[in-house]
Amino acid sequence: MRNGQGEWDVFDDYVLDFAIERLSRGERLALVTLVRIEGSSPRFPGAQMAVSETGDWVGYLSGGCIERAVVAEALDAIAASGNRLVRYGRGSKYFDIQLPCGSAIELFFDVGIGAESLIAIDRRLKQRQTAELPIDPDNRFNARMVRLYRPRKRLIIAGVGPATVQLARMAQVAGFEVIGWSYDEPTLERLAALGAATVRLTGHGRTPPLEADALTAIVFMFHDHDWEMALLPAALATDAFYLGAMGSHATHRLRLEKLEALGFDRASRERIHGPAGLFAGSKSAGDIALSILAELAQVEAA
Repeated sequence: MRNGQGEWDVFDDYVLDFAIERLSRGERLALVTLVRIEGSSPRFPGAQMAVSETGDWVGYLSGGCIERAVVAEALDAIAASGNRLVRYGRGSKYFDIQLPCGSAIELFFDVGIGAESLIAIDRRLKQRQTAELPIDPDNRFNARMVRLYRPRKRLIIAGVGPATVQLARMAQVAGFEVIGWSYDEPTLERLAALGAATVRLTGHGRTPPLEADALTAIVFMFHDHDWEMALLPAALATDAFYLGAMGSHATHRLRLEKLEALGFDRASRERIHGPAGLFAGSKSAGDIALSILAELAQVEAA
């Protein structure tokens, strides 16, 4: 994924958009997939890197100890026009590359992948659908697996002010696709500068449809809580895995009372984390954003 400056995020989990762009330019490319782990590893089976013949790359397969070696191997595979399976760590021919705790990983280098199959996967993900990619489908290298792709985690932030922008920035670093909803022009401009999608709010009675799946979190960061109440009922009707709302404990009690008066049952009301955030008393925009993102991650991991 590109950042707000249009540069590729080198340590992104998702590498297919980079691969599609480079293949579409006519560049040769290696798609490198972690297919086997012996012992411990900071990455999961199916983790990937995409390496262009130019030496540019996106993705990571370790805690930082083998990426340069992977790029060199990928360039050699591209030059040889041949797929390969390479072992790193214990039992590897590369005895100078050691992994933590004596572990080992095996990587499959695919230099024949075409843009068409990746475009089809990317299209499904943008439609919020899962997709699959067979790795070494003929099992020629004893590396056969199916790589499952899920849509990118999404965070909808509805609010105004510095904390809204800081949360968007931190969430992008954490791998979220961010959509910012606001009626405030400076907030919308700052969100757009980060590369986030934006939705302009124009009136309490004219709110756009709010849709969220089970891979989406929604956070309300309004000081004008009338806006919040215009959107909260729609948020409660979604499958969002996290709903949070900024404000004091007194504000949250009033929020719940209003929702009860609207007919929302206790289970629905208890979905809302309020005041949003893992720790109380945050005063700076950065601390507020960090607190909310930490709570969001905790809920996601539960």
